[in-house]
Amino acid sequence: MLRHSQLLQFLSRHATIFDGRYIYGDPAYGIAEYLLSGYKGNDLCDAKREFNKWMSNVRQSVEWNFKVMKTLWSFITFKMLSKIRLSPVAKIVSVAMLLTNCHCCHFGGNQISHYFDLAPPTLKQYLDTLEVVEI
Repeated sequence: MLRHSQLLQFLSRHATIFDGRYIYGDPAYGIAEYLLSGYKGNDLCDAKREFNKWMSNVRQSVEWNFKVMKTLWSFITFKMLSKIRLSPVAKIVSVAMLLTNCHCCHFGGNQISHYFDLAPPTLKQYLDTLEVVEI
């Protein structure tokens, strides 16, 4: 999904928006210029273990958005979507997440934005930032 999203290419073209910040991703994604993940292994120093623990809590908040998505668009949980080769799962989930983000922007936030005390962009601001990509 990360490869198909072309997110890393987008980030390279818009490097100034990061200002020394990174996106934290699943360890399966590895490390890239603007993407980092937790430390691997069982023999970690206390600082690395604490970092992993703290970032694990942040990762859980990302999963909240998938819960919101499944609540808003319950059709994506149908068993037919689990048949990966028979339905365009990546496209359906991508569109559902886009609509979830639009819903958040239109209604001025959701439990996640409130938890982090961050206001979402307006719907127009959000849609203006999107680039069309083929998935």
